[in-house]
Amino acid sequence: MCEVLLKVRGFKGRKWIYALRWNKRKRRGRQRLSCYSKVKRRAKRAKKTKRPAPQITPNSPTLTEESAMKPSEEEFEDRLEYTSLLLHRNLCRGLVRYIAALRQAKLLPDPPASIRMFTTHQKRFEKRFEAFSTLYQPPSLSYDDYVRGSDFSAVQRKDLLASATDCFRSGKGIVDWLLDVIVVEGTNKTEVNGTVKRNDDDLFISIRREEIMSLAKVCVTNSLFLHKLASITDSGKDPGNSNVSLEFNAHKQYCTMSII
Repeated sequence: MCEVLLKVRGFKGRKWIYALRWNKRKRRGRQRLSCYSKVKRRAKRAKKTKRPAPQITPNSPTLTEESAMKPSEEEFEDRLEYTSLLLHRNLCRGLVRYIAALRQAKLLPDPPASIRMFTTHQKRFEKRFEAFSTLYQPPSLSYDDYVRGSDFSAVQRKDLLASATDCFRSGKGIVDWLLDVIVVEGTNKTEVNGTVKRNDDDLFISIRREEIMSLAKVCVTNSLFLHKLASITDSGKDPGNSNVSLEFNAHKQYCTMSII
């Protein structure tokens, strides 16, 4: 077939190949022009039916802020869990500093020596933190770091009281937020938006209203007696005449320390 075409048209072989290539390029160019015209027509059509852009004022949120303000249900569950962990962290910090302040005021005695009869503090520490030794990141806490971090002998009593008060105040703020987003049991589930609030009987939340109320009692009670201890310290009176009672009536894990 190629030989016949060459004889009829009188082209040499190389010129015939160039002619074939030129025809292919010409066809491709036509296809590109047709595609370009289609795109152009679609753009004109979209321009005619285009909706007006929303007016953005300085106070109006952007699209990223709107999407961030509307989390999914799973993200809201993670936020609840993270917030409850923050509450527990504030309570632990507040109690440790409250106990250190009471020891400085000589209202709370040191642990008895019999506690080290069969083991040492370092062995107890290593046994309690043994489960975290398998994790590479973050590095596990050493006993020396623990001793340095829990030594408040160089901290003044006023600073300890202020720091403990801040911890319990922050915990009370977290409690108020949790009570606001976890509604009372029995509320119609169809009326509760799962991305901003949850029912108390929801299976996927990490904390219940009953426990939140117990933790609120711990925060309020310890804050009141911290204020009493701070007033005794500011007045210059000797707090040695007072007594401290530790109770676990409000919560089974976190104590309330009353100064009598």
